[in-house]
Amino acid sequence: MDRGHLGTAVAPTERDDESYLDFVEGLRVFNMSKVQAAMAERAATEPGAIDQLPIVASRNRLYRSQQEMMWRGVIETYRKRQDELLRELDAAERRGPGRVEWDPAFVYPDYYAQVNYHLQPGGYATDPLAGYIYHLGTKVFFTGRNNTDDVQRQLINLAPAPRDGQVRRILDLACSIGQSTTAWKERFPNAEVWGIDASAPMVRYAHKRAVDLGIDVIFSQRLAEETKFPDNFFDIVYAFILFHEIPRAVGERVVQEAHRILRPGGLFIVVDARSIDPQAPTPTQQVIWGFETTDNGEPYMWEFVTWDFNGYLRRFFRTVVDDYTSGSFLPMRVAEK
Repeated sequence: MDRGHLGTAVAPTERDDESYLDFVEGLRVFNMSKVQAAMAERAATEPGAIDQLPIVASRNRLYRSQQEMMWRGVIETYRKRQDELLRELDAAERRGPGRVEWDPAFVYPDYYAQVNYHLQPGGYATDPLAGYIYHLGTKVFFTGRNNTDDVQRQLINLAPAPRDGQVRRILDLACSIGQSTTAWKERFPNAEVWGIDASAPMVRYAHKRAVDLGIDVIFSQRLAEETKFPDNFFDIVYAFILFHEIPRAVGERVVQEAHRILRPGGLFIVVDARSIDPQAPTPTQQVIWGFETTDNGEPYMWEFVTWDFNGYLRRFFRTVVDDYTSGSFLPMRVAEK
């Protein structure tokens, strides 16, 4: 049953499905606002190994269960309409504004194909409904704060433009379902805006979503570390929560690729997790990032947060601002070529 939209995501098929996901969202709010806060307080005041505290085990078990419940509910509700939703994707490819490019013979790199990111069954690449599933799942993940893409819009409206003010082409790396891509186009309506992602289901859904919104952007199935764009092509290259989802060796290639395709004076803007001291992580950092790495489908998280990412950016870019937005939920690094 087509029940319209829930925010910008396709609504659950039945009211019971939506009620179930509301409950899961409330469970996440409780765990993040109450249990995790209590865990951090106990970890800061009690000596000994943090992983021995009962509240840590409770937080982690509740977090994992909530994630599994979320994906189960989202997948079950969309499976009821799978044929209809797949027809929508096909129809959108014949419509504009904008366009989408994807390759049925695309070979996914092992680091990507073998990971069920955030525990999403099948990851991003194997399920043809992965874009739909990711969108509604992240609606629950953001606990109502991103129902109309507000997180992406707020970040992009805070981001700087190049000093000379020229913004002709923008690239959104690993764009997933294109929420940042369309937000960039809204901010710079005269610019040519591209969103690329390794996942065909993601770029297909991103295009369908942009068509529904009437926003003229281009989506293409490409790797962030090998974009195949010309040198000096873009004024802005943007990466939202990409680097913690790829191995460090691939991340280094992405930084070098961003530098190559940016024109002199262009900006590489990265929004991702804060770096921590690998020799002295706080107890809470140890729990949260360790859990994400081992139990929440983020196998490269610890490798990223303990990497001197800002130092690596400085090897290629003439200026780097470590935390441009200072105080947002994730730091925005801004590197100028």
